[in-house]
Amino acid sequence: MRYGDYGARMRDSRGRYMGDYGRRGRYRGYGYIDDMSDGYGNYAESKEDYRRGNYGAESDSLKSLDYMLKSVCGFMKMLKEDADSKEEIELIQEYARKIGEL
Repeated sequence: MRYGDYGARMRDSRGRYMGDYGRRGRYRGYGYIDDMSDGYGNYAESKEDYRRGNYGAESDSLKSLDYMLKSVCGFMKMLKEDADSKEEIELIQEYARKIGEL
């Protein structure tokens, strides 16, 4: 499975969609939000499967987490590109630093 293929719908090893990049609705940010949500849902489900003894689900869990975090990065990048003022850019950078300090 390749990540970062914009416009591609990706599935994990159990056939669940891992989200997609692109524009949905009126604002392009919805695609990233949907991707984060899908990725987190798949991540949580895979973790539950792993806890129930499906040890192959650990790989799916990591792939889902990776995909979700890539969506977060893409969303932050989009916010910065769409910023109209120095104050907006500084606020986005401040939160990016906070995320980096976690």
